[in-house]
Amino acid sequence: MLAWLLLPVAARATEAQFLPDLQLRLAAARYAPSDRDFAWNAWIGGGAGIARLGRVALFGSADVETIIGSERRAFDANQANYHLELGLRRSFGTRDLALFFNHVSRHQQDRPKPEAVDWNTLGLRLGGTLALKPVPLRFELSAGHTTLASLIGYRFEATLALAADVVSREKWAFFLGGRARGVTTESSERFPRSGFVDVWLEGGVRVPRGARRFEAFAAYEHRNDVYLVVPGSRDRALLGIRFGLDDRR
Repeated sequence: MLAWLLLPVAARATEAQFLPDLQLRLAAARYAPSDRDFAWNAWIGGGAGIARLGRVALFGSADVETIIGSERRAFDANQANYHLELGLRRSFGTRDLALFFNHVSRHQQDRPKPEAVDWNTLGLRLGGTLALKPVPLRFELSAGHTTLASLIGYRFEATLALAADVVSREKWAFFLGGRARGVTTESSERFPRSGFVDVWLEGGVRVPRGARRFEAFAAYEHRNDVYLVVPGSRDRALLGIRFGLDDRR
């Protein structure tokens, strides 16, 4: 920090950047089997590097997950889950280390919500290239502790994600990926448990066009707390598509 302060003002100005990168994402998937409460899953959101100085960037992101069923009409949005994050990211070659503060708030759509269901997590995340051979393998590892957990009693959270393009061509790629999320919890009368693990496994085809991409995928999901105020888990397949934009370099 002292060495940076001693640099000429003009030299420091060339290092600082405003809005150095931008990411947008949109996804929709059909549950299989589907039922009255869970027919479709949709995500929309984005993120941005707000400011960068050298290899350190201030970033933020916002995403909305919508669960769609058919209780009241053919497409009935019954849940909306908001994901907000702010943090600092430091690059180390092909890997990034981030200090993040993440907020998740869950809501029932057009239905009474008697209690707040949300949590804040403060943690560290490391991600990037894990290996280049025999195929490029990317990873993301995070660990954090909740600073607030309303109703559901979450305490510690750890995630591990792996993804690889097992077949890569100039205009398309076939990819495989997976993600596991482990959570420790404080047991309560409504949620009598000490923790759980969520799992997501997928495979699909990616069509890149510069910073833009399209993906069609099939996935398996084991997910806990699928309902807001009562415990419950589901094992389901999903068939979906994604659109994305990521101009990070």
